[in-house]
Amino acid sequence: MASLKSRYTDGARALFFRVGAVLARRGFTADLMTILGLVLQAAAVPLIITGHFIWALVIGVVASLCDALDGAVARAGVGPTRAGAFLDSTLDRVSELLVGGALVVYFVREGADWGPVVAVLVFMGAAQLVSYTRARAEALGVDCRVGFMSRPERLVGLGLGFLFAWWEPGGTSFLVWMLYVLAAATSATVVHRALHVLRKLRLEDREPALPEPPPPGDERYGDDTLGDDLWPATSGRGSPRS
Repeated sequence: MASLKSRYTDGARALFFRVGAVLARRGFTADLMTILGLVLQAAAVPLIITGHFIWALVIGVVASLCDALDGAVARAGVGPTRAGAFLDSTLDRVSELLVGGALVVYFVREGADWGPVVAVLVFMGAAQLVSYTRARAEALGVDCRVGFMSRPERLVGLGLGFLFAWWEPGGTSFLVWMLYVLAAATSATVVHRALHVLRKLRLEDREPALPEPPPPGDERYGDDTLGDDLWPATSGRGSPRS
C-alpha cells in the first residue's frame, strides 16, 4: 500500500512541477495559489448546503488543483519558504472545516437521522488529527508519513461521494456511505500514526543519553578531540550541523 501511494504521489508531483513552472513564469506565486484555492472552496459552501453536489465538486476540483500547485509554483519560483508552508497548512485546515461545516448544515436541513451528521463530525475531527499528529511528530524529530488517509485521499473520497450522491444503494445516499467510510478510515489513520510515533519516541527514550561534554579547558580531560566529534560546535543558525 505504501509503495503504491508513493508511486502515484511521485508521479503527480512531477506533473504538477511542470505546470507550476509555467505558472511561475507567468507571475503566479505560491501564496496566490493557496489563497485562490481557499476562496474557491468557500464559493462551493452554498452549493453544498443546497445539495448541488456536482457543481460543488467542479469548483472543489479546481480549488484542489490550486492547492496542489502552490508547492510546485514555489519550487519553480523563489523556492519554498517557511511562511508559505505555514500559510498553506493553515488554510488547508480552514478549507476542510468549511466543507465539513457545509455538510453538517445540509444534513440538518434535510432532517435526516443523526448518523450522517455524526459521520461528518468524526471525519472532520479525525482529518484535523491526521495533520496534527504528523506536525507534532515532525516537531519532535520523528518522520510520520504512515497511514493511507492523508489529505489527497480524503479529497478523492469526498469527491466520489459528491459525484454519486444521487445513487442510493440500500436506500441510503452513496454520499452518506462514503462519509461513514471516510470517518472510519481517517480515524484508523490517526490511530496508526499515533502508535507509530509513540513506538519511535519510546525507542529513542530507551537509548542512553550521551554524558555532558567536559567544560572547555578542563585539564582533567587533557587534549582530547573526541569531544569535538561527540558535541560538534553549533553553526551560525544555532543548531548542530548534521
